[in-house]
Amino acid sequence: MGGISKTAVWSIIWIMMFWNVENFFYPVQEGENDTEYTPAGWRRWNWWKFNRKCDDIAKIAVLAKERYGKYPMLVGLCEVENRKVLNSLVYNTILSRLGYGIIHRDSPDRRGIDVALLYREEDFRVLWREFLQIPDIKKGGVLPTREILYVKGVAEELDTLHCFVNHWPSKLGGEKRSQYKRVAAMERLKGKCDSILSADSLANIVVMGDFNTEADSPLLAGFAGLVNMSTEPCAKAGKEGVAAGSYKYKGEWENIDHFLLSESLYNGRWFNAGGGAEIFVSDYLLEKDAAYSGYKIKRTLIGPRYNGGVSDHLPIILKIFQEEY
Repeated sequence: MGGISKTAVWSIIWIMMFWNVENFFYPVQEGENDTEYTPAGWRRWNWWKFNRKCDDIAKIAVLAKERYGKYPMLVGLCEVENRKVLNSLVYNTILSRLGYGIIHRDSPDRRGIDVALLYREEDFRVLWREFLQIPDIKKGGVLPTREILYVKGVAEELDTLHCFVNHWPSKLGGEKRSQYKRVAAMERLKGKCDSILSADSLANIVVMGDFNTEADSPLLAGFAGLVNMSTEPCAKAGKEGVAAGSYKYKGEWENIDHFLLSESLYNGRWFNAGGGAEIFVSDYLLEKDAAYSGYKIKRTLIGPRYNGGVSDHLPIILKIFQEEY
């Protein structure tokens, strides 16, 4: 499958980021049962901790600029509670100087967490947005889980991009018992991608998300016309080789956060993304793993204890290259 020519000269024209920012909650009770992530709740979640988390998430965009020479054009996020947390992130941190717009709506998820897309308005012009609900293929109706966000836009007036942000149902309750939910999410996404490619076989599609499944899962193998990008730790990482995935569970690293690209984008005439996906590893996001040796991802909270980290996932980065003439 294509990839970047060894003889061509390529330069990065855009980067995109996806990040599960783990329990990004607003520290205000907004319903009878909305007490866990509040100052009075058992997590002892307060404004100081919330504002620091906003600043820490924003810093990654700056670190990305230092590493790749570009701020992320698109930033897909999941596990965000509501528009208020996104407003705080975009307008009350260093991101306020970078001109990001926000696409989000509240989903039917039982935990009250959603997906969202941030986009640099000078780089990306939004043409269409849509929130795809996940059907309950067992009981009918809609699953009480995160929607899939679909955004169509134009990148720097060069070409149209179709972008999807995903957070598929977790394995809570057991992998086999919950598998049908991820199957339903896969079928909903596949149906939309197939529709786009049927109308335009050269459509540029970027699918990003936390799929709660590994790269070799059959769930990710059935997307005709899409390439599953392998993500490896960034070679420039301060702790090179210590993070073998984007998530660590009981001492084992897993790759459950992915980019999938249409073949047109992977080998496009405007740009080429072959070999351009990686896990963003930084000292800032890791700590020693006393229980299992090596390093682990530094979380914000461990139970009610404030741990000072950002998330239990590492961000993943997609680099889009263009051939220089």
